[in-house]
Amino acid sequence: MTKMKRLAEVDDSLTPINTPVSEESIKERNLLYDVLTPKQFMAQFNVEIYRPVHFELYGQPHYIQLNYCANPYCSYYGKEQTKFNGRAKRYRLSGKENEKVIICGKGNGGFNEIPSLGCTTSTLSNWSISTEIERLHRINTVLPLDQTYIFHKDDCRITTTPFSSSKDFYKRGTSTAKSQRYQCKVCKKFTNVLPDKKRNTGYHQQRNDILIQ
Repeated sequence: MTKMKRLAEVDDSLTPINTPVSEESIKERNLLYDVLTPKQFMAQFNVEIYRPVHFELYGQPHYIQLNYCANPYCSYYGKEQTKFNGRAKRYRLSGKENEKVIICGKGNGGFNEIPSLGCTTSTLSNWSISTEIERLHRINTVLPLDQTYIFHKDDCRITTTPFSSSKDFYKRGTSTAKSQRYQCKVCKKFTNVLPDKKRNTGYHQQRNDILIQ
């Protein structure tokens, strides 16, 4: 029997995302946001942009990290942030508050090192992109409509259901909404069950293979 479907909701965990920021870090940010200057605040928490976000889609693990050099002719193309000898790093942040970019550094200065091209790449929020993937996956997904039924009165001596033991119930026809009605043979309680997909899309037709245009 094909169950009725429903649209997936926000509470349905279809795409679990490993939140890159802990609860303690969020509390710390809220406390320091009004204390530090924008430049100090950015300097303390800008390391977060280089951390990938892990999530699961269709049962397969994935991760997103888009903050790296996007120039295929640069020696740093596709490479993650790294700290070289001393204070030098592969990338550094620059730009205005809402227009941050990462700039390829000069590397560790090795003799045989291929030089970088000093590329600039716009920064993106890995966390925001992963949540957008989760949203797009959710709005295009339907789930079975699971309904909890109570087929017996509180003082009934049996606890079976029509799906597990049909001999304990009478079939009492269908309601106007085409839902099957069951009656317990012991406590005489009536219960309506949601119709299946085929019965609910008949449109009062004589033949199920003909649909209204």
